[in-house]
Amino acid sequence: MAKITDVTGVLYNGMWNYEPPFPKLNMQPLPEVDWVETKVYCDIFDGLHSQSGTYLETPAHLLGDKSYPLIDVPLEKLVDIPVQIIKLSGFDIGGERKPVTCEMLEAAGIESGVSIIISCDWGKYWRDERYLSASPYFEKSAMDYLISKKPFLLGTDFARWENLENPQGFFPDFYANDILMLGPLVNLEKIESKRAYLTALPLNIEKTCCAPCRAFIKE
Repeated sequence: MAKITDVTGVLYNGMWNYEPPFPKLNMQPLPEVDWVETKVYCDIFDGLHSQSGTYLETPAHLLGDKSYPLIDVPLEKLVDIPVQIIKLSGFDIGGERKPVTCEMLEAAGIESGVSIIISCDWGKYWRDERYLSASPYFEKSAMDYLISKKPFLLGTDFARWENLENPQGFFPDFYANDILMLGPLVNLEKIESKRAYLTALPLNIEKTCCAPCRAFIKE
């Protein structure tokens, strides 16, 4: 029997969030509905945006109308995607942000033409207030190496790929190569196999480049 691991980060009030103008998630109960006879329960997801929690994204995030919206990605391409799981060590939430380097990735032996999931064992910090601010990031040479492998999708368990204080400037090349972005993810430390199958199903919303999704890995 296949082992299924949910790699979707949970959404909750007070969670980490990107800086303004991104709104903060504020889930509240729906007020009483006076046009039905019985009490009903529902919630309002105020502040939910397209990069809330775990999300899937197309190059339209940077390229706009020159690319394609998420809804145009065929569903069959998002089910049982063959992935290579790369686990990197030495990352913790104390001190300065640490980069993912080209040397780390070369040592991992990444294949060409397969989707890539990179774990820095960062998902365990999902509920830590420093989850975003202390996140690992990619050095440009590391991202150049990943782009050269021509993956269909690249996913990680950390949220901020760029170093805003010392910009690496790789995103134009990343999106120009038509690679889907997935993340941030959790529970990657529970994956035992180096090869597995990923399913990532975003909300079915038109005219957006990215949307929250439910993602799981099957071994």
